[in-house]
Amino acid sequence: METIRSFVAIELPAELKDRIRSYQQELKSFTRHVRWVNPDSLHITLKFLGERDKELIERVRQNLLTVQDGFAPFKATVNRFGAFPGKRNPRVFWLGVKSDPLESMIELFHFLENNLHGLGFQKETRRFAPHLTLARVKRPERFDDLWDFVQRNAFEPFTFNVNEIVLMQSFLKPQGAVYKPIEKYRLT
Repeated sequence: METIRSFVAIELPAELKDRIRSYQQELKSFTRHVRWVNPDSLHITLKFLGERDKELIERVRQNLLTVQDGFAPFKATVNRFGAFPGKRNPRVFWLGVKSDPLESMIELFHFLENNLHGLGFQKETRRFAPHLTLARVKRPERFDDLWDFVQRNAFEPFTFNVNEIVLMQSFLKPQGAVYKPIEKYRLT
């Protein structure tokens, strides 16, 4: 049985990826045991589907057509730097994302959750917190200098139009995951 590892996401414009690349370069000097995510592979994950049977992913592909008529384009703004689970003992560094109108991305998330639940996908139990994962902490260390720098040099907010979502295939490679679009869905 052939399987496909996939997720539903919002892709980012090239200019934003370049801005993030520059910001990461500035932040790197304040960290030692951190693996930085390649900005070219950054995206906003709306729903991680996991490793699933190819036929089920084909049903997802068809199901996602309903998004096109159900949602209008909206704006997303990438802004503040933060960490999960928090500043004290971070495991992940991220940039937050909010939408305008504010509810748009959350409504899209819930729509996908409900729609894909009908195909047998578990609903997410954690609160949806749209973000871009910038780095993963490999070993605990003190990040006081990093937090001081971020406080003085905030990421300049960047707003872009969200006109489509993407069903993306994920290939795990030794150098990190590689993504390839399966299908794009225009928001109308």
